[in-house]
Amino acid sequence: MRLLLTAAVALLLGSAPGAHAQVSTAALDDSTTQALRALGISGDGVEFRGFYKVSETATVAAGDTVRGPVLVLRGDADIRGTVLGNVAALFGDVIVRDGGDVHGSAAAYRGRVIIEGGRVRGPLGARPVAVAEASKPPRSTAEALTLAGGWGAMILIVGLLALVLAGPQLDETARLLEQSFSKAFFVGVAAEIGFLPVLLFVVVALAVTVVGILLIPFALVAAPVALAGLVTLGWLAAALLIGRAAFKGSVGNDRSALIRALIPGAVVLFAPWVLAAALQSSGGTALIVRVVAFGISWVAATAGLGAVILVRASATRKSGKPAASAGGWQTPTPIGGIATARRPVPARPEASAKS
Repeated sequence: MRLLLTAAVALLLGSAPGAHAQVSTAALDDSTTQALRALGISGDGVEFRGFYKVSETATVAAGDTVRGPVLVLRGDADIRGTVLGNVAALFGDVIVRDGGDVHGSAAAYRGRVIIEGGRVRGPLGARPVAVAEASKPPRSTAEALTLAGGWGAMILIVGLLALVLAGPQLDETARLLEQSFSKAFFVGVAAEIGFLPVLLFVVVALAVTVVGILLIPFALVAAPVALAGLVTLGWLAAALLIGRAAFKGSVGNDRSALIRALIPGAVVLFAPWVLAAALQSSGGTALIVRVVAFGISWVAATAGLGAVILVRASATRKSGKPAASAGGWQTPTPIGGIATARRPVPARPEASAKS
């Protein structure tokens, strides 16, 4: 390890030129050792020849001469004078100002080498090379409209699949949403707020048993997917309701009527997003329209989610009720001298003819 560290320091700093090799030797202090340990390097038995700084800027002032390499750990090397050797910075920059003269190389690890009017006689290097990431240009209006159109087409495809797979449930959810919109909205808000606590409770309950622990990853994946499906179904039910209200000819529960109501309803709900995309370059106006579009979509999805929950709860209650007894004449058993009632028998045709 000591040999590896010595080789690494020699590669980074090199040695000062032979004609100017009048250098001093200094052992590592505690702060340097701590910095090397932070880099995953052991500094036992290592000596630096030259000028070193830790966690601060090392400045060679104008007119000063440093006989030996300059090493800075977690700081910048600010060279304004003369360095008779190499200059290196680990996790910092090497800056050679006007009037600075470095007789050796200038290298930076996780930093930059900046020449501001000075001179470096040896090679320059920075590892890894610091490349400024170009800021992404703002999205154009055409790109925003394309993105909005893509999302709208995807939602329409999902809606058509929902009509094929769960048309009656979607129709029933839309009708309940029409009858009790405010109730459905508050139920949806409660469901959104209580989702995480309920999921946490389920995870804790599953953690009690060994089999339950194995089911925790499945629950963590299945619960958000199920919530997303219910929210999507609720949003489609709201679109179906809007389509029926806007186009009276679309009223009906057959598949063609549901499609005639769903498509224009989804277009109405998605229209604010298209408007926000068209106003992409207007700045503040586009932001306001985007907030309004988000609010409309959130209200529709939340109310639809509440309607889906209410429909499922109603179906559960109906399935839990006992089946109604078949119609017919009930004949009590004679108890305490009470005679059993007789089932009325319709008159025979012969008897009615005689009378």
